[in-house]
Amino acid sequence: LTVENKKRLFFRSIAPLVLRANELILTDRNRLEALRSSYMNEVPLREEDQAWILKLAALYKVQLEGDQITSKALDALWEKVDIIPVSLALAQAAEESGWGTSRFAALGNAVYGQWTWGKNAIKPEQQREELGNYGIASFESLQESVCAYMLNLNTHNAYASLRDKRAELRSQNEKITGYVLAGQLTKYSERGEEYVKGLRSLMEYNRLAPTDEAYLSKDPPIYLIPVAE
Repeated sequence: LTVENKKRLFFRSIAPLVLRANELILTDRNRLEALRSSYMNEVPLREEDQAWILKLAALYKVQLEGDQITSKALDALWEKVDIIPVSLALAQAAEESGWGTSRFAALGNAVYGQWTWGKNAIKPEQQREELGNYGIASFESLQESVCAYMLNLNTHNAYASLRDKRAELRSQNEKITGYVLAGQLTKYSERGEEYVKGLRSLMEYNRLAPTDEAYLSKDPPIYLIPVAE
């Protein structure tokens, strides 16, 4: 395979997983929107809806006072439960996994290089002792890796500016693009601004911007069959 074809295969393998992860987020976001609207209009929430919000708040690390659902908590959830642009997710997957060739990707489907101190961590070959007994999170599947990556961007304090920028774009009815949000990821890597420049360069060179408009179709697949001579 040529380098270009290897890159195409990588993108075509990861893109559906990114799109599916965003679909799952949007399912939660749509339900949250309806319940948030009901709450603002003083419509009592059903017990099952309250339980769902509490579970969502725990997942997205939104603190509640005494398990009380408030407008402040719903607003915090609204900013966190949102998509990650496909172009950004693809660029970071390529950058962090060496186009899927890294040891971490091979051993644990770890395509985003997320640090962890759990039992399932993959220990780096050259671990820096001053940083503790850290490792790279491993996953049962690539889909789990993608979903965990999105949850990380949507919850970690280091990426609050990304969420703020995304919310700003939404409030102004502007497109949420990977190129713009990449500018808020200086804390994802020790390389800082150089990391951002690298991601944007990768997006531009590989023409990833159109993927931000992509979606998973419900139409039946089209099979291309060679015509017999």
